[in-house]
Amino acid sequence: MPSMRSSLSVCALLAAAPALAQDIELDAITVEDQAGGGVYGDTQTLDTGGITRFDAPIAETPRSVNVVTAQQMLERGATDVEDALSYATGVNAGTWGHDARSDWYNIRGFNPTTFHDGLLSRYGYYNDVKPEPFLLESVEVLRGPASGLYGNGEVGGVVNTSSKTAAQESPNIVQLSFGSNARRQVGVDFGGDLTEDGRLAYRFVGLYRDGETDVNYSEDDALAIMPSITWRPTTDTELTLLARYQRNDATPDIQFSSIYGALYDAPNGERLDQDLFVGEPDFDRFDAEHTSITAFFSHRFNETFSLDAKARWTDAEADYRHAWWAYDNYPTRYNDDGTIDRTVYAADNDFEAYNLDVTGTAEYRLAGWDMTTLMGASYTRATYDSDTVYGTQNAPLDPFDPVYSGVTIGDPVDSPASTVEEAGAYLQTRATWNDRLHLDAGVRYGWIETGETTGTFTDGSVAATDEAVTANIALLYRFDNGLAPYASYAESFRQEIVGVDANGDAFEPTEGEQYEVGLKFQPTGTDTLLSAAFFDLTKSNLAMQDPDNPSFQVQTGEATSRGIEIEAKHRFGDIFVDAGYTWLETENASGDRISQVPSDFGSLWVDWRPQGGALEGLSLGGGVRHTGEKWDGTDSQRTPPVTLYDAAVGWSNDRYDVRLNVRNLTDEEYVSFCGTDACYFGSGRSVSLTGTMKF
Repeated sequence: MPSMRSSLSVCALLAAAPALAQDIELDAITVEDQAGGGVYGDTQTLDTGGITRFDAPIAETPRSVNVVTAQQMLERGATDVEDALSYATGVNAGTWGHDARSDWYNIRGFNPTTFHDGLLSRYGYYNDVKPEPFLLESVEVLRGPASGLYGNGEVGGVVNTSSKTAAQESPNIVQLSFGSNARRQVGVDFGGDLTEDGRLAYRFVGLYRDGETDVNYSEDDALAIMPSITWRPTTDTELTLLARYQRNDATPDIQFSSIYGALYDAPNGERLDQDLFVGEPDFDRFDAEHTSITAFFSHRFNETFSLDAKARWTDAEADYRHAWWAYDNYPTRYNDDGTIDRTVYAADNDFEAYNLDVTGTAEYRLAGWDMTTLMGASYTRATYDSDTVYGTQNAPLDPFDPVYSGVTIGDPVDSPASTVEEAGAYLQTRATWNDRLHLDAGVRYGWIETGETTGTFTDGSVAATDEAVTANIALLYRFDNGLAPYASYAESFRQEIVGVDANGDAFEPTEGEQYEVGLKFQPTGTDTLLSAAFFDLTKSNLAMQDPDNPSFQVQTGEATSRGIEIEAKHRFGDIFVDAGYTWLETENASGDRISQVPSDFGSLWVDWRPQGGALEGLSLGGGVRHTGEKWDGTDSQRTPPVTLYDAAVGWSNDRYDVRLNVRNLTDEEYVSFCGTDACYFGSGRSVSLTGTMKF
C-alpha cells in the first residue's frame, strides 16, 4: 500500500517543553503514516483545496472548511453531491428528499452559493445537470459568508465541486457498479503523457448509467464524456483545457405529497407508499444536457509573482415535464372520494454563461511576516430562460391504487429571458509570523446588473443594478502542541429582491455577516484534526410587508442563526473515526425558526482497515446520520427527527478494489421535511456493489 509522508522536526516532538524546543535545532526526520491510500489516493485531506483561495492547511485556516475527496465518495457510496456532503459537519444535505432536478443542502441554516471549478455554476432553476461524483476530484465547502472572496452570493457559504483533469495524475481505471433500483454504471478514468518529456498530458473521464430510483416509473440514466489536456511548456507555466458533455435522463421524483398520508393518516386511515408516483408515465421527465469548455492557466514569473486564470463557457438545457399533487382541497388535499387532483406543467429551460476569474499572487516578506497577497478580478455574464405552460389532468388519481389516465398540455409559451452580468475586483492577504500567527484579511468590490432580455442586454431592460463592498478578516494562532484558537468576521451580499418600496426606491441587496470563534487541534506529524466553532450569523435587508403601505414591502427583516459545531477526525491504530455535530438556534424575520433547518444534526463514520497480516486490504465501515426536528417557518408544523445507518465492506490491493455499500441500512421510512401543505419523502435503503480495476 502507498504511504503518506510528512516531515517534522524534533522541535515539534518537544511541544510539551516549548522553551527547550525553541532552543534546540536538529535535522528534520520523517514520519511514516501507514494508513495508505486508495484508488484515488487518501480518504482524508488536510488541505483546504483552494476554497479559501489560499493553498493552506485546514488546521492553519481561521475559517470552517470541509473537503470531501474522491476516495471518500467512493468508500461511502456517494451517488450524488447530497450523498457526498451527508457526513460534512455543518451541512444539512437532502433538504427536499427525492429530487432528480438538483442537489439541495443548507449550511448553518442558510443556502450556499454553488460553484464548479471555482466559477459560479448555477443560474435560475432546473436548467442543468447534477454533478456526477465519478467526474469529481473533490467537493469543498466554506461555511459562512464569502462575498469578500467570491462576490454576490448566499449567506450560507460556498460549495465548490472540482473536476478531474489532466493536471492531476490519473489512476487509469475502469469501474463497474451495480445496485438497487436496476442501477448499472460503467466509468473509465485514464490518462498519461503524450510526449516523452512529460510536457503534454491527457486525461479522459467518462461514464454511462442506466438506472431508476426509489420512486415508481422513474428513470436515472446518464452519459458523460470529459476529456482534458495539460501543456507545461516550462516548469513555471501550465495550461489545461477541459471539455465536458453530460446528459441525464431522469424523472422529477419530488411528489409534493399531502401531509395526510405522509406524516399523518390519510382520510381513509392509511399511509402512502414511499415509492408513490403521482405523475404520469411517459410524460414526467427531466432530461438535461450540459456542454462546457474550461481553461485553466498558471504562470510563475519569479519567486515573488505568479498569475492564475480560469475561464468557462457553458451551454445547458432541460426538457422538464411534471405532474404533481395539486395544492387544492385544503387541508387534506384529497377529493371527497379519496382521489387527488394533479397540476400539470411543462417547461423548456436553458442557460448560457461566460465566466472569468484572474488572480495575481505575490509572495514576499515584510517586517518579519511571510506574506501572500492576491489581487484579482472576475466577470460573469449569463442568460437563462424558462418557457412554460400548464395543462390539465384527464382524470383524478387514487394515490393508494393509481391508474394513470394521461394529461393534456400544449407547447411551452415563449417568454423573455433573464440576464445577469457581474464584475468584481478583490484584494486578499494572508500574513504569517513565525509559522504561528496567521492573519487573513480581504476586501472586494462587486457590481451586478440583472434584467430581462430578448437577445441583447441593454439599459432599457435592466431591472436592478447594485454594487457592494464586502470584507473579511480572521486571525489564528497555532501553538507548538497543535492547538490553534481563531476568530473571524465575514460579510456577504446578494441581489435577490427586485422592485421598489412605497417611496419608489429600489430594493438593496440582502446582506450577511458572521462572527466566528473556534479552536482547532492537529498534533504535529499526524492526520488527526479536531475542531470546535461557535458562530453568530445574520442575514438582513429581508423584505417584509410595509405596515404603513400594506401593498408594498420594506426591507426591515432579519434572520439569524447561532450555533456550535464540533468535528473530529482521528485514527486509533487501524480504526479511523470521522465525527461531526452541529447545534443550531435559528430565527426568521417573523420570529419563528427558519424553515427546513434542523435543531441539531450530526454524523459518525468508523472505518477499520487492518495494516499488515492476512487481513490487509480489507476495510469495514459503518456510519450514523442524525437529523433533528425541523419546523415549517411558522412554528406550526414539526418534522420529526430521524437517524439513519450506513455500512460498507471493501477489499483492495494494488490493482483491484471491490466494495459493497448500503445506505439507510434499516430501510427507515421517513420524511425529510413537512410543511403545513406538503411532505417530501427521504430515500429508502440502497445497495451498490462497485468493482474497480487499474490497468
